[in-house]
Amino acid sequence: MLFRRFLRVAALAIPLWLTLAISTAPAAYADDFDTLSAGKLMAGVDANNKPYSYIDNGKMTGFDVELLRAIGAKLGLTVEFRSQDFSALLPAISNHQLDIAAGSISITKERLKMVDFSEGYLTGLLSVATLPGSPITSDKASVKGKRVGVIQGTIEDTYSASYIPGAEIVRFPNLNAGFLQLRSKYIDGFFIDKTLVDGLIGKYPDMHLSARLDISAVNLPAGFPMRKGNTKLKAAVDKAINELVADGTWMKLYTQFNPTYPKPTSLPPYEMAGGN
Repeated sequence: MLFRRFLRVAALAIPLWLTLAISTAPAAYADDFDTLSAGKLMAGVDANNKPYSYIDNGKMTGFDVELLRAIGAKLGLTVEFRSQDFSALLPAISNHQLDIAAGSISITKERLKMVDFSEGYLTGLLSVATLPGSPITSDKASVKGKRVGVIQGTIEDTYSASYIPGAEIVRFPNLNAGFLQLRSKYIDGFFIDKTLVDGLIGKYPDMHLSARLDISAVNLPAGFPMRKGNTKLKAAVDKAINELVADGTWMKLYTQFNPTYPKPTSLPPYEMAGGN
């Protein structure tokens, strides 16, 4: 009698245990999207890249960061961010240390040799930041023979010969390093994303910085780089981007992190122009 009662209790307990196991299981596993860890999306970012990726009150945030968090929520993945220099992001993905990276990373043919990219989700302007008295003007020819800083591995670095021909390029590992050399007048200008220039102008008004020379980069939209051949993750991220554009999340984040910029005339996905 006692044995039969034990069997009845065990029979009731097993379905309950199975129910709990199913209900508490992560929404996604490594096999679902070929991520490095079950239920996680390991993302690399340059934490000194405002408004795209930066630390505010101890928390990683920015347009790209919050967009990636929203993508992770769509996929049922927890996004974990790792901060490192911009130039180290793509090698870390290729070497299976990261699943993805964020921070206004433009899609180029050269980068596509190393990693795959999501659909383009952002386009913008590049600019040469200068101090008062700089010999660099709004005329592109004025950069010839001048020392112009770039962040290593960015499109400003890769395409400097065509964007600012004749300039003497000085490479820096991150925004802070280049900005310090601009402030000390070691370089005549700092060639970076225009939103980064605007951020520096707002942060250091007494320096009277200028976005002296603007250059369009609409032919090189930003995408999220992922490990080459990870078609599961790419398809899922692309789908999530389109859903976040359709439900208004993308525009909400864009206006939140770019409050002084006009709303874009077209919405993602953006395509890379041929020849780049």
